[in-house]
Amino acid sequence: MNQEIFAGQWKQMRGVVKSWWGKLADDDFDKIGGQKDKLIGLIQEKYGSTRDQAQQEVELRLKEYSDKMASRSGSGIPEPSETVGSMTAKAQEVGATAGRKASEAAIVVGEKIGSLASVIRKNAPHEGAIARAATAVAGGLESASSYLQEKKFAELAKDLTSLVRSYPVQSILVGVGLGYLLARSTKR
Repeated sequence: MNQEIFAGQWKQMRGVVKSWWGKLADDDFDKIGGQKDKLIGLIQEKYGSTRDQAQQEVELRLKEYSDKMASRSGSGIPEPSETVGSMTAKAQEVGATAGRKASEAAIVVGEKIGSLASVIRKNAPHEGAIARAATAVAGGLESASSYLQEKKFAELAKDLTSLVRSYPVQSILVGVGLGYLLARSTKR
């Protein structure tokens, strides 16, 4: 591998070079800066070898690296940039699927909350303080039910974020309370 190619591929090669010569520190890589002679000098210094030994070692490793990269590009193995692109596409696909599933779950939860509100209304007494409380609870549940059934997950997340920003202390207290209740329910 000649000096121009080495200098051009230096940034991509740093991790590989570090695996070859673990005694080289990050500062050493900054000193090398893509110059083969500086790499040879540092290997000579860190490993106590002669200049010829260090040069032969570097040339051998760089040749192996060049051969590996040449066979890789002809073998159908994706380049790192292609791999990152496919990983990004896969992450976006997983995110979209998760969003869709969360939206579907919100609709189902909304339906269940609506049926709970109906049960409360049906079984509540017709007069007194308990009747008024049951009616208020049922009304709140019906409102939550229609909200969950109408909104998409992204809108729910946006609304929740807005609510937490508007009422941060209350949000923390609700979170602590829910955490406490969940912890208590899992102990039993």
